[in-house]
Formats: sequence, C-alpha cells, structure tokens
Amino acid sequence: MATYFGINSNYASTLFSSGSTNNSENGLYGLLSEYSSVKSGSYKKLLNAYYAKTEGKGSVDKTEKKNISTSRDDTKALTSMKNSADALKEATAALSTSGSKSVFTKESVTDKDGNTSQNYNTDNIYKAVKSFVDGYNNVLDTTSKSNTSSIVNNVKSMITETQSNSDLLKKVGITVNSDSTLTIDEDTFKKSDMTSVKSLFGSTGSYGYQIGVKASMIEMNAASEANKSNTYNSYGSYNYNYTSGDLYNSLF
Repeated sequence: MATYFGINSNYASTLFSSGSTNNSENGLYGLLSEYSSVKSGSYKKLLNAYYAKTEGKGSVDKTEKKNISTSRDDTKALTSMKNSADALKEATAALSTSGSKSVFTKESVTDKDGNTSQNYNTDNIYKAVKSFVDGYNNVLDTTSKSNTSSIVNNVKSMITETQSNSDLLKKVGITVNSDSTLTIDEDTFKKSDMTSVKSLFGSTGSYGYQIGVKASMIEMNAASEANKSNTYNSYGSYNYNYTSGDLYNSLF
C-alpha cells in the first residue's frame, strides 16, 4: 500500500473519489473528512506528492505557469509608483496643515538687543519643502517608464501645473529643470519671503495642494492597475496583489 506523507493510498482514493453513497451518514462523514484534510494541510501534501511523482511524465511543469496579468505595468514598478505618490501626497499634506501644527506658524524670536518679534521658522519650512521637492522628483522617476495611460496623464498634468508656477517657484529658490525635475537652493529659499512660500504650498487650492491631488490620483491609478496583475506563483497558487485573493490562497 503506497503512502504519501503518511497518507495511505486507500485514503487518497477516498479523498478524490467522485462516487456517491446511499448512506447519508457516511456521506456527511466523508465531506467533513475532506474539509478537515484541507484545513490540516493533508490535501496539499497529497497533491504535492502526486505532482512530484508525475513530474516529467506528461504533467505540466509548475515553472511554466502562464502569466494572466492584464496590467500594462509590472507589479514591482506599480508598487514603486504607488509608494512614491503616497510619499509626495504626505509631503503636500504636511505643508498644508493648518493650526498649531502648521510649519507656517510664527514663533517668538528675541534678538541680541532683547527685542522680540514673531517670525517664521525657516529651517522647518525648508525641510518640509525639501521633502516635497524630493517626493516630486521621485514620482517623476518611478513613473517615467509607465505604460498606464491614467498614470501618465496625471504625471503630465502635474508637470503642467509646475510649469505654470515656475516663475513663482523660482522666486523662492526652486528651479524647474529641463527634465521637469525640481531643484531647491537652500540659501535662496531661506532668504525668500515666507509669505510667498506659504501662498505656494500652505493653503487649499495652492500649487502644493494641486500637486497633492495629482499624487493621490497617481496612487489610486497604480493600485487599480496592480489589481489587474493576477498571476500564478511558483507553487501553483493564484496570486492577487491585494486582499481579494487572500481567501483562496489561504486554503493552500
């Protein structure tokens, strides 16, 4: 009597049998046994043993599983796009935060003569805008080879919005380069009028706010496209990039 991982051939035959029984009690017991075998992992072990035994004898090699993705970009690229867009969205949100947590909240500063005044903390504002610039450039980098039209269109819209504000950005030390990336000069920025910086980044409807909207769209586009990247993995399980496939794969 052959055994696979401690499962005898009689049990295997019973497990895969398509025959019926007139005894309802036995039928119910059989169903419960099959369910138990799936939950315990015995079913998977039996399948693995079967395919290992028949590998090379007309069976399909598991390494030849077909990619059935309908996505225009691969999963790795889409993940990078989604993450970079999320980071840019967070950077714009940090700049547009209002109230006591706003980077544009003025602080009391006392000079060497003992005079106190309310001034912007240019160091904190610079760090926040530098994070925006880095995030913006990263989105351009990760999406540069995208084949997904919705992502490409939102990136183009983001670039157009930046070009439209290039003169204002230049006044606060931010240059729009020929490849559409941004460069920020720290000295020029810190000497700039922070009220102008706030109008560019720190309010609803501002340039920074509009870029945040585009970043949110790119993030959603990448997630939606990744949902189409359904493939068989090396174990024969059906891979989804998001949670819709977890229920199926959890059985194996």
